[in-house]
Amino acid sequence: MKYTSLIITASATLFLAGCGQPGTTALMEKGSFAMWQGRWSDAATSYTKITQLHPGDWEAHYHLGQCLLELGDPQGASAALEIANTVVPTNIEVGDLLAESYLAAGDENKLFTFLEQQATELQTVRAWTWFAEYAMAISDPDNATMAINTAITLDAGMTPKPYIVAASFAEQLGDDTLALQRWKEAWAIDPNNTQVSDAIRGHGEVPGPTMTGAVQE
Repeated sequence: MKYTSLIITASATLFLAGCGQPGTTALMEKGSFAMWQGRWSDAATSYTKITQLHPGDWEAHYHLGQCLLELGDPQGASAALEIANTVVPTNIEVGDLLAESYLAAGDENKLFTFLEQQATELQTVRAWTWFAEYAMAISDPDNATMAINTAITLDAGMTPKPYIVAASFAEQLGDDTLALQRWKEAWAIDPNNTQVSDAIRGHGEVPGPTMTGAVQE
């Protein structure tokens, strides 16, 4: 009985091994090499074959999306990246490229919905800042301002990035007073940041500890 059980277990193991992903490694390597050489069409062909053999291989869909973007097919890229994002919804690189593909395709509705959903679900400084930057890119200053203010609230003075983004938005909107305030807040967090110091000088002030309006933690 024990011997029979061992045979069954061994057979099952061999069966599972045989149900792996035949050819995937070779095709992935072929695709990676083609991408490295800038042969985007050849790389896309390799990754397409993988997705046909194994529709759940998110890496193949991700790389296919990269290739299709390079080939000027943002709609095709979006389709591939949506599948990858479904499999790994918290993968930052996949999410970034999916947003890029939506923007390149001019699909502002999908872009907005995706970024808003990401920000609402993840509730991270990065997600809200990301939402804000894309909202500004599609000329939606109201939602951009709302999103970056949310990022600032969540950040609570820990990193300069959301303040830098907020300062840039304020400058684009012609609000120099708010822009300078945000630059000063960014400086208080990271006084060695040359971008921030240069921006403050550009507004006619000299960055330093006695600078009015700086946030002191």
